[in-house]
Amino acid sequence: MTSPGSTAPTGPAPDGAAPTDLRRLLAFRAHGAARLLLGCRARLEDIEGATAAGQTEVAVLMAYELVQLSLSVRGLRTEGELSYGRDEAASDPFAGVPADQVETGLLLAAQGREAATGDPGPGEEWLERLREHLRDTEALLGYREPLPDVRSGSGLMKGFKLARTWQPHLQRVGLPDLLPEAWTRRVD
Repeated sequence: MTSPGSTAPTGPAPDGAAPTDLRRLLAFRAHGAARLLLGCRARLEDIEGATAAGQTEVAVLMAYELVQLSLSVRGLRTEGELSYGRDEAASDPFAGVPADQVETGLLLAAQGREAATGDPGPGEEWLERLREHLRDTEALLGYREPLPDVRSGSGLMKGFKLARTWQPHLQRVGLPDLLPEAWTRRVD
């Protein structure tokens, strides 16, 4: 499903512009949050570890994945793909994202080549710019509080609460679930 809404894609949204289609808004806020919580935060932790260990190539490759996933969240506002298949040839993580944001994000990932050397100074500065990129993406979602850290005990429960809050609304308009079916299916 390329577009959760029945209207034709309108191109990248101006900065700060909210979606006008209800299905698109639900996809953006709910699925965007899930991508940030389950995908972006995990990749950021991998980048932090690789940077500290001086594993430059790993850090840069993970940074490219992080930026693409984060930009795919931004694209959900207008015409981004609801299902993010990073291993699928037809998946476009930049759909609906203004070209200047794509360029800035990819340049940020590439800067890790010089920064992720194990030297804490440049490495930490680069990591902070990656964190800022994620904070900017998260701010677009419009939540009043920062999204929880689902890798902590209390954050995991808050993440499930967020999913439960959105689930009936997503079902009502025919959008897919936030969590994989295996996570919510009872086995007994």
